[in-house]
Amino acid sequence: MLRIDWNLLFTIINLLLLFVLMRIFLFKPVQKIIAARQEEADRRFKEADESKQEAEELKQQYEASLANAEEEKKQVLLEARKSADAEYKRIVSAAESAASKVKSDAAREAENQKAQILKKAEKEITDMVVDATIKVVAEKKGAAVDSALYDKFLDKAGDES
Repeated sequence: MLRIDWNLLFTIINLLLLFVLMRIFLFKPVQKIIAARQEEADRRFKEADESKQEAEELKQQYEASLANAEEEKKQVLLEARKSADAEYKRIVSAAESAASKVKSDAAREAENQKAQILKKAEKEITDMVVDATIKVVAEKKGAAVDSALYDKFLDKAGDES
């Protein structure tokens, strides 16, 4: 039969006591440490996820900013081209107007010079006619010569006007 002796009973009590003490002093602190480490790991995973989401948001903002910058660059280039074209047209029109003014001034000056040359030539011709007339008059004297000279002068004066 089964015989219970005191040694067995003390061994069982020792085992139970050892189990309770180990549970209180070993398992609970170890479980607390494991739980704390698990919480720390969970917290770090959560922070990593938040950091990843922030990075994704920053990346999207950067890409949007980059797209906006590209669009702004296109707009600036377009405006620069428009202003350059306007400036080119303004310069060309100013140059054309200056050229036409210079041309008209040159034509006017040429007309003035032509008129002066013609006046000078007429004066020289008149002087030569007067000199020739004086020579002819000096050779011929009389009313008939004076009358002929006066008629020639009137004919010539009528042609000029």
